[in-house]
Amino acid sequence: MRNIFIKKSKRLASLSSQSGAVLIVGLIMVLLITIIGLAAVRGSNMQEMMAGNMRDMNVSFQNAESGLRIGESQVNTAALTSAFNGSGEWMDLQLPGADRSPVQEWDTGTWTTASNATQASVTGLTSQPRYVIEKIVSPIGKVAASEGSSIEVGSIVPEPEFFRITSYGTGATATAETVVQSTYKTLN
Repeated sequence: MRNIFIKKSKRLASLSSQSGAVLIVGLIMVLLITIIGLAAVRGSNMQEMMAGNMRDMNVSFQNAESGLRIGESQVNTAALTSAFNGSGEWMDLQLPGADRSPVQEWDTGTWTTASNATQASVTGLTSQPRYVIEKIVSPIGKVAASEGSSIEVGSIVPEPEFFRITSYGTGATATAETVVQSTYKTLN
């Protein structure tokens, strides 16, 4: 019976000498898992914001591109040589003494002023694209065939007319802005 008493007293002594190291290690592990979880949530929020910004930029580009295509089709369908009255159709704004500053210097306020740019009508957009058509003045003009060309003597060779079409579009938010430009050639 004496052996049993000695074994029980050793067991009681070992239980009372534990200091809770497992509890401390467990709490540290829970803290590390919490930090990793918060970092993952923050990273996914950042990726969601980047995807939203990319979508907004893409909508802005497509909006401006649709305005550009509408302007190009207007050049194709209309006789624009007499239509340059300063409300959406301008003579070359790059020339000295032009009516306005060049399009690349326009800010958001200039683009949204109704008399500066033509507003396109596209369904499904939060804001409509705006575009400007400029007739680029050619210093060459028309060339007479008798000046060295190989076409029939005395005939006039029609020179192409060049147009610069610039379009401005916004995305789902007003902070995403895109300006696209093309140079378009027609034959008269």
